[in-house]
Amino acid sequence: MQTVDNSEVNVSSLPADINDELRNIIHDIRRILTTDRSQVIIPDLETEYSGSTDNQWAFEFGAHQSIRAIIAEREQQLHAVSQEISGLKTMVDIFNNLHEQLVEKKDKIKQSMELHKGFVSPLWSLPNEILSKIFVHCLPEDEHLSLAQNEAPMLLTRVCKKWRGVAVATSDLWYKLHLNLKNKTDLQQQDNLYHSCLERSKGRPLSLVIDCYAHQMLKLRKFLRPYYSHHIASISTPCFRGTRKVLGEFQALQELTLNNTTSRTSSTVATCLLIVPLTVLSLKVKGSFSLDRNLPPIPALTHLTHIEVSLCSLSVVLRLIRPSSNLSSLVIRQYTSERIPPVDSAQVLTHTALQSLRILETNMSAASLLPGLFNILSLPNLRALEVSGSQPWPHEEAKAFLTRSNCPLESLTFGAKIVTTDEQRAEYAALIPSLVVSHFVL
Repeated sequence: MQTVDNSEVNVSSLPADINDELRNIIHDIRRILTTDRSQVIIPDLETEYSGSTDNQWAFEFGAHQSIRAIIAEREQQLHAVSQEISGLKTMVDIFNNLHEQLVEKKDKIKQSMELHKGFVSPLWSLPNEILSKIFVHCLPEDEHLSLAQNEAPMLLTRVCKKWRGVAVATSDLWYKLHLNLKNKTDLQQQDNLYHSCLERSKGRPLSLVIDCYAHQMLKLRKFLRPYYSHHIASISTPCFRGTRKVLGEFQALQELTLNNTTSRTSSTVATCLLIVPLTVLSLKVKGSFSLDRNLPPIPALTHLTHIEVSLCSLSVVLRLIRPSSNLSSLVIRQYTSERIPPVDSAQVLTHTALQSLRILETNMSAASLLPGLFNILSLPNLRALEVSGSQPWPHEEAKAFLTRSNCPLESLTFGAKIVTTDEQRAEYAALIPSLVVSHFVL
């Protein structure tokens, strides 16, 4: 059996940052360990009665007393060993607690070491202007920020004092914001956060995406009031009855997206178009809508340079572009089919400003759009034409459209589901020798 030196423990060799109570506990533990405790000594518990298999001793008075004495001795032994177990458990708990504290201390030391290693990294010596540009590239892919705490730019403000200062001073991080008024969390705290972020844009024109319910339009008006005069340049908003009052407040708006989510509010789009500010240059309408024949002229159309519509008929498209004399770009998505009557030359609509026409994501039910559009339009300054979807390609109508327009078309792009032949593409190239014809392949 290994023996242990039973000399006095040198308590003064303990670390200086150990408190007196812990020092005393360690002293007691060391004292215990210096005794021969390499194994537990089991006492000899055998008696003259241990081998008995019957109760012959029960009727002998002398044996009765002797057995009672053995039981009393065992009770004392059990109590003693129970105390030892309890004491040992207390020591184990102390050791475990001490171990946890030391592990925590170790982790903090490592964190501090890594932090100070970072201070000698070239990253910390970068000029604020360079760091600001890096921060902009850290933004999430979503065009408008939801201000998640675990993503840039909010995350950048929590790294260190310097990074926070640079992030807050970088207006490019804060001018595009997604305002989700549907969030049921602390609304006042949310409003304060939004206002704080918008103030960090430092007067840069704002781009906002609004997500709200119809009954929240009044709250939206109050929230946006400080920014109406010149701050908001682009906004995407649901189209409700109350949207008209919101739109009427803008004084410097340049880009407007109206999101119509249900057919029940289709007529609301038309009434909102009537109030679009004259400063708007780009208009997008998402979702189905129609324009009543009795609808008054839409003043903003004469100023628009870009229109993007979806789920509307050819007649609606024509009503939008006819007065839009400055329109240079038109995008039509998910067109709804209608019967197109024959068109004579007197009905052809000539638009001299339109340079880019994109017809995207149409389906087989919209097969009448392309021939109808090609038959009724003449675009003498068209430079880019793109068509995608699954509708049949009206080659003869397209060729007649290009001939009629006599335009300087530079690119003709077909989607993967548009089927054309080499001969057809060759005919387009013969009409316009400088034309580049592209065909996407799945």
